[in-house]
Amino acid sequence: MNIIEKMHQFKDSYTSNEQKLYQMIIKNPDLIHTFTITQIAGFADVSTSAMLRFCKRLGFNGYKDFKYEMDAWLRSESAQSASDNPLQKIASSFSDAIMSIPEACGDGLNKLSTDILSSDKVMCFGRYRNKIVCDKFRMNLTDLGIPCLVASDLLSYEHSEKLVDSDTTVIIFSVYHDMKSYQRIIEEISSITDKLWLVTCNIERTKHTPISNILLLPNISNNYMAVDQQTVMIAFVEMLTYILRQK
Repeated sequence: MNIIEKMHQFKDSYTSNEQKLYQMIIKNPDLIHTFTITQIAGFADVSTSAMLRFCKRLGFNGYKDFKYEMDAWLRSESAQSASDNPLQKIASSFSDAIMSIPEACGDGLNKLSTDILSSDKVMCFGRYRNKIVCDKFRMNLTDLGIPCLVASDLLSYEHSEKLVDSDTTVIIFSVYHDMKSYQRIIEEISSITDKLWLVTCNIERTKHTPISNILLLPNISNNYMAVDQQTVMIAFVEMLTYILRQK
């Protein structure tokens, strides 16, 4: 019995928190390869303890053993689904997602660029791997002569909040948009400026957010290959930078 079959075996007896984890992991098993137990729990809006109990229910000693088993399953599925030409399959997955960005974002790219150029300050928020995207965008803006501040953890979020005014553009880069731990900060910023933006790939986490400006990027269809969604974010940043340069 593989790990997916094992999770299915208990699906009728999960607690509400375990059900959240089960549904999320079944839909996005590659998350386990990329993120820590704390991040996975945050994406599902449950505690780290709930994630640990979920692992133990499945017969593992902890998250490390669960992750090891999931990684083995992902490698197996990846080998089967891409046995003919794995590199071409990965390249096509990235290409399809990136080519879909202009259509997915609609007029949002132009509106965001207008907000940036009309602001006296630009701030980028992004934790964990999202910080890479923030740093890249900051470098691009610096080359254009536009100053940009980057906040990459909860402490810097709190300090940056104090610098926000009505003429500040704040962009949150978050692939899966785990906002639970900084909900208060986002609510406070949204009450100060209407130039608050969320750039994410997770439509489910945009339903109950105080952020009105949301750009939903396409997901990479990877067929269980562990590919990094930040690649689409970087491509988005390059497109946005191009628009800013033309203006």
